[in-house]
Amino acid sequence: MGMTTPDRQDEAIKLMREVLGDQHMHLHVNRVSIDEDLERRQTAINCEVTDESSGDTFVITGKGVGIIDAFFQGIVARFAAEYPSLKTISFSSFTVQAHLDTKQGLSGTDSEGEVTLQIANSDGKLFRFRHVSRSVTTAAIIVTLLGLEYFINSERAFVACHHALKDAKERNRSDLVQRYTNAMAALVQNTSYSEVISKIKSELSDRR
Repeated sequence: MGMTTPDRQDEAIKLMREVLGDQHMHLHVNRVSIDEDLERRQTAINCEVTDESSGDTFVITGKGVGIIDAFFQGIVARFAAEYPSLKTISFSSFTVQAHLDTKQGLSGTDSEGEVTLQIANSDGKLFRFRHVSRSVTTAAIIVTLLGLEYFINSERAFVACHHALKDAKERNRSDLVQRYTNAMAALVQNTSYSEVISKIKSELSDRR
């Protein structure tokens, strides 16, 4: 499996923002309600989230065998119909590390916790996300959200570039054709499989 470097992920995010502009999705978690049944090993989660690009606030609900599984299932259920690539990504590793040197109380239970998540796309390429918080639950939820947000924006930007490329070709704007072709070549490395992306890639291959 190949691993994207932090610099390359930052470059990809910058490109997504340039392509999507105000439509670049950034989800902010407002509050979370968790109900865990330890006997049945089932977790239900309700998470109020605001899409800062549109200002819309909605609730993500999910069930699973733990907080992260429940949250992941809720996000996929909410967005996968529109962004099917979410159905093809998978967790590669998930680690929690306490930074005890940041403790404010004697016990150290209030120390910062760093959660690191690696997600594999459909090609087995790994993408790393991290978040630090004094609440491990908060860090775990936000880092999962960062990962899913990354693939949503990547798919959206790839499709947006495809539409822009078609328009540039119709207007005989060779400068823009090259620009969007280069952008799509970069973005496709940061997406995961979906029928939409596969169809676009096939169309581009047929036109060469």
